[in-house]
Amino acid sequence: MTGRNYQRVADFQMSTTDPDATIMLSKDGAHLGYQTHYVADGGKARIILAALVAPAEVMENQPMLDLLWRVRFRWKLRPRQVTGDSKYGTEENIVALESQHIRAYLALPDHDHRTIFFSSDRFLYEAERDVYVCPAGKELHFAPWHSTERSLRYRAYGSDCNSCAMYHRQAGTKSLPQC
Repeated sequence: MTGRNYQRVADFQMSTTDPDATIMLSKDGAHLGYQTHYVADGGKARIILAALVAPAEVMENQPMLDLLWRVRFRWKLRPRQVTGDSKYGTEENIVALESQHIRAYLALPDHDHRTIFFSSDRFLYEAERDVYVCPAGKELHFAPWHSTERSLRYRAYGSDCNSCAMYHRQAGTKSLPQC
């Protein structure tokens, strides 16, 4: 999130013994802590070439390029490829690697299939009416009050989603937060 009113959670909660630690979510709840970031070579020995300890709020994909450039400079290495999971598979990382002639083997995140909701590829757009049609045939109309410069939002009527048997089968639930 960006904007004038945005403040980090770390601006409200601070450790009295370690002010650099920030909020990190785990299966046991939220804790103050750090994340570690490593660059390892691709050989059998898996030698750690660089390491970074950062506040937990630093996402895994953010220090990747800096760590790689440090390894190139410090050890005079010219990697031919970089491998990582979907957390590293951002457009910025992939473009930067490929522009340096480094093959990026990074999994791309599957944003369309990570929730119980229908993915965007299941909706049809009717340009002449400026509406999207969901898999159940209900219309989603443009919602300017939920739109921004970067994204246009279309919404269905809550009553359409709440009464949809197809959606309940997809979600496996009877109560829906919104359509």
